[in-house]
Amino acid sequence: MRSGPKYGLRISRETYAQINKRSSTRFPRELDPALWDAVDESYEDEDHRFHTDAWCLEQRARALENYDLNMAYFASLDHAEFDQVVSRAVTSRRGMREVHDLNEWDGTSGLYVMVLDNYCQVYVGVATGAGGVKDRIRRHWSSSKAFDRLLWGGVHDSILSIDSFRALDTTRIFAAKVSDPFALEERVIRAFPSGFVLNRIIGGRGDLVAFAHRLGVDINKHREFEADLVPQRGVDSQGARPVSPLGITPV
Repeated sequence: MRSGPKYGLRISRETYAQINKRSSTRFPRELDPALWDAVDESYEDEDHRFHTDAWCLEQRARALENYDLNMAYFASLDHAEFDQVVSRAVTSRRGMREVHDLNEWDGTSGLYVMVLDNYCQVYVGVATGAGGVKDRIRRHWSSSKAFDRLLWGGVHDSILSIDSFRALDTTRIFAAKVSDPFALEERVIRAFPSGFVLNRIIGGRGDLVAFAHRLGVDINKHREFEADLVPQRGVDSQGARPVSPLGITPV
């Protein structure tokens, strides 16, 4: 899925949770018969390729309720405190520098931090592929989270995915060239109060994180919303920090 007229350049309730009946995850029944049978009613075909219309409508309603809770939560955060935390956790860290032109990170591996000032949120990631930091961040901007994966947990504790935000929601980017970016990833994540972080799982090498999960370690991150948090439709970003496309045109 791509940025553009369909999804826009900023996250929006109007373009969020667009129904897609196709399942993004498939596994053979033999792998877990109990789970397969438990979710069978949510699929319209015996191969579990497509969700039913009823499931999709319920999923959309739940996802939009979670969206509103997240937006209300973002609006409740203190921007001054967030700026101080970013300065302490990122800008003062040795080797970390602000990125003004992503083209300078084309093909360069390393750690990156995406800052979404209008929402007082950061996302910490690692780029190891041939395209480097530039390619990894552009893929965040040009993709969209699968419809059936919008919720990471329940309605009242799911963190919005970084892939649901759009290119112009990212107001600052920091990156570092380090020999072991995975080790630094979790340290940077832990340097932030959890309420400021969009990461949905712990940091580290993917294979090691998966191994920890198989051993029963809870690798997931959730956000418990206050019971009296009043949902509101979006966050007003008028007058916010000017946004730059960082040397590239989002696709």
